[in-house]
Amino acid sequence: MILSFFIHYNTQWGQQLVISGSIPELGEHQMEQAQSMHYKGNGWWELHLPCPKAPGSFTYSYAIISDSGETPLTEWGQSRRVELQDVNKDITLVDSWRTPKAPENAFYSKAFSGLIFKPNVYPGPEKIKETAKKTLRFEIDCPYVDEGQRLCLLGNTNELGNWQYEQALLMYKNENNHRWFVDVEMDLWEPIEYKYGLYLTDHQQVIGLETGNNRRLELPKFAAHTDIVVKSDEYFKHPGGYWKGAGVAVPVFSLRSKDGLGTGEFQDIKKMVDWAVATGLKMVQILPVNDTSATGTWRDSYPYSGISVFALHPLYLNIEAIGNLTKADRERYLSVKEELNALADVDYDRVMKHKLDFARRLFNADKGKFLKTPAFMAFFNEHKEWLKPFASFCYLRDLHQTADCNKWTKGNTCSKQLIEELTNEQSKAFQAISFHYFLQFHLDQQLKAATAYARENRVVLKGDLPIGIFRQSADAWVAPELYNMDGQAGAPPDDFAVNGQNWGFPTYNWERMAEDDYEWWKRRFRHMAHYFDAFRIDHILGFFRIWEIPYEHIDGIMGIFNKSLPIHINEFKNRGIPFDYQRFCQPFITGALIMDAFGKHSNWILDTFLDVVGESRFQLKPAFKTQRQIKTYLEQNPHPEIPGLKRKLFDLVSNVLLFEVKGSDGTLFHPRISLHHTYSFQTLSADNRQKLDALYMDYFYHRQEAFWEEQGIVKLPAIKAATEMLVCGEDLGMVPECVPRVMDSLGILSLEIQRMSKNPKTDFLASEDIPYLSVCSPSTHDMAPLRAWWEEEKPERINRMYYEVLGMTGDRPFYCEPYIVEAILRQHLHFPGMWVIFPLQDILGVDQLLRRKKPSEERINDPSNPDHYWRYRMHLTIEDLLKENSFNSRIKEMVKSAGR
Repeated sequence: MILSFFIHYNTQWGQQLVISGSIPELGEHQMEQAQSMHYKGNGWWELHLPCPKAPGSFTYSYAIISDSGETPLTEWGQSRRVELQDVNKDITLVDSWRTPKAPENAFYSKAFSGLIFKPNVYPGPEKIKETAKKTLRFEIDCPYVDEGQRLCLLGNTNELGNWQYEQALLMYKNENNHRWFVDVEMDLWEPIEYKYGLYLTDHQQVIGLETGNNRRLELPKFAAHTDIVVKSDEYFKHPGGYWKGAGVAVPVFSLRSKDGLGTGEFQDIKKMVDWAVATGLKMVQILPVNDTSATGTWRDSYPYSGISVFALHPLYLNIEAIGNLTKADRERYLSVKEELNALADVDYDRVMKHKLDFARRLFNADKGKFLKTPAFMAFFNEHKEWLKPFASFCYLRDLHQTADCNKWTKGNTCSKQLIEELTNEQSKAFQAISFHYFLQFHLDQQLKAATAYARENRVVLKGDLPIGIFRQSADAWVAPELYNMDGQAGAPPDDFAVNGQNWGFPTYNWERMAEDDYEWWKRRFRHMAHYFDAFRIDHILGFFRIWEIPYEHIDGIMGIFNKSLPIHINEFKNRGIPFDYQRFCQPFITGALIMDAFGKHSNWILDTFLDVVGESRFQLKPAFKTQRQIKTYLEQNPHPEIPGLKRKLFDLVSNVLLFEVKGSDGTLFHPRISLHHTYSFQTLSADNRQKLDALYMDYFYHRQEAFWEEQGIVKLPAIKAATEMLVCGEDLGMVPECVPRVMDSLGILSLEIQRMSKNPKTDFLASEDIPYLSVCSPSTHDMAPLRAWWEEEKPERINRMYYEVLGMTGDRPFYCEPYIVEAILRQHLHFPGMWVIFPLQDILGVDQLLRRKKPSEERINDPSNPDHYWRYRMHLTIEDLLKENSFNSRIKEMVKSAGR
């Protein structure tokens, strides 16, 4: 038999289409043995493949190779599959290229294909039968079909129903795939026009055909002899337009229920799912839920400082779901519960103290029986790769009363031998270590139960993946070679943090991670898939370049992008800039600057921190060259009589124009971000300011683009391929032009915030600038919620929002009244993005009685404050919210009327 392949694709010069497949004739999926296709003109490629015998079922896919030797570009999606059992006739396969940029690709994620769109099954004959007539099989992959609907086919021939709805051909779909198909016996081989449509099974009628132009099939002359043709199409053009949904964002610790112990717990997610169903919302988005127990204080409340990327936080454990407390313990538990649940916010220290105490009592009463249960043994065998090192780390942390392994006298260096010794059942440490097994087992059980409940109710549970790891974490202890421990991840300055952000996390050693094809990231994604069907990648820009601050500094403003292409010293000469190392690379400190900053305290500042280097020129003493040195000194020698002393001294350190690349011998440099605002820059000549600004703009906005794009393309595809979850990226801040291109090509949803327009020509987000593959929101956990922002923002900007964006008239109210919040929410619901996610505080803001009295109390995080306490909690219980039938119906009407 002869297998003939045809596909339409417009290649570029030097490119070649190839086919790789599971049969020997197609190289058994070895790309170096793939079959080259032949170009026939007008974008058509063909391959005629003689097969000694019928191949039965086989898989294949297309790819593009280039003369330049670049990595082959494969089409999006899984390999195509053909069933040819008992067929010995010639087969022609006419395919369509699967583009990675198609918006429909997102529907193949678990969030949609296995959840929002319940799998429809209409069993049909998978095998193509030999008949007396010629057979034309139509196929299309489509996961986007609602329950009670199936695909159908209509066309311009008698065999295809002549466009008569009542003559539509119903299509079949078997289990475990998204491929719809129907066989048509036809002797006509002239051009065919056709469309796919939606058929409502209960009413037995076609409810609509695809939008856009008709599909067209014109078989080439050389296919006229073929007895069987398989026409495979892509991307069903839904008559109802692209699907859109809405959801709610709320941290788990912020949930308030009658069952919790002073904080939200995993079991409360179920109640939040019930509320989502009642209001027509299809997603519940949470913040990271990894264990952050490093210091044993409220500072561990920061959810992005996990001590493990795998372990869950005991904060979210429900004690009563574990087992029965003794009578005395239960009485005390109920008393503590009443006391903590009465608090307005989360008391992190007390909640953790009591939860661990009650959990330990239950563990001690168990006498190790749970270790022998089939459920735990299955959990342990599945997770022991990370669980044993994590439990060992926690044991050593508690033993030494610090998570900083550099301060440990035992086990400061991790090894497999050490882990095996500590986790051996005969070890003195085993009782303490098995307590952490106990915690993680029950946390896993409780979160999985919440996940299952969300899936049963077809609500997507969306997790959050922090970009960094905590410096004093089990991850860094186990594999320090994966991280740059002398660097700190953060963010450059923005309107919310003028000195930038320093998250304190070590940055990643991407070269080392690439050696095993990013296996650490893949494990992380696979682990998240146990609990979530969608997730947000925090600061996805870090996969292109990360903002890295040297460990000796504190302010984010002292960082550079890693990786980035530096400026060579010759570039200054080429641009007519007289290079002066002392002037450009050292803090420019003058007597006038000191007097202006410190006034009457200037002499003390000069004597304590500075050395004279010239006439009215000073430099910081060796003991105060870095911000961390200054911070340490001031902690030991506080001077409260000088307001803002630390901030002013930090500003002296950051008053530089260039950072030298270490080891470059004074030849390579990075410009300091926001150097225009420095005293050093402002005291340059006008000519030098202009020339240095031009070099600055080239560095940050031009020269890095191709380089950063390459970094993202290398990392993200390999990592994303490890999961079937819907992937969303937080791409706010200084976004390189390459980032949207790469995210779009991979089907990663962007984040669009109304008050942070990515279009420099608009102050607020406009519909025309919002891509379909996006998540839109009025605010995030790092911003003030709507009502607080309304009161804190500059009046002129609020005026533009009120009159221009919302189209309101009359006097603009000082407070964000319920009708304003509702107008903003309705506006978002009509945005073209796939998802709209509302912080819970913003949703409650539409009701005068349900909203919190003080908007300032609704804030979750303040990025400008490194000592922020994450403790926001709902002011009413979810149970009470579920009883607000009128309010819930109102939200549901808003969502439904917008077609979400």
